[in-house]
Amino acid sequence: MKCELCEQLERNENILYQDNDVAVVARDYGFASGQVTVFPKQHLTILEMVERSLLEKCSSMANKVGIAVFDSLKVQGTNVLIQNGLGAGQKIPHFSIEVIPREREDNLLLQWQPQAAG
Repeated sequence: MKCELCEQLERNENILYQDNDVAVVARDYGFASGQVTVFPKQHLTILEMVERSLLEKCSSMANKVGIAVFDSLKVQGTNVLIQNGLGAGQKIPHFSIEVIPREREDNLLLQWQPQAAG
């Protein structure tokens, strides 16, 4: 069984952009409506597996997506999120960068309180 992102590519579903290396897809669900996922087309599960040039391409594409989200959805902000591994909340075993549209007081709680070193 393939991962959800690989299957989405295979089905050619909700793809906003793709080239030989990187894909950008609209999410049917996520943290917020309008969320967009940027990921390498090669199945790599965590950040540490992604070679530098591919990571730079994903980051550059996430920046372009962020600009498009601001312009098209007229939002007040975005969160750019990498959940790196199961311990960090990663739900799909494929490295990705999430661009999450935000509005002031949208009640989406992505902030956390740091714990004192102990």
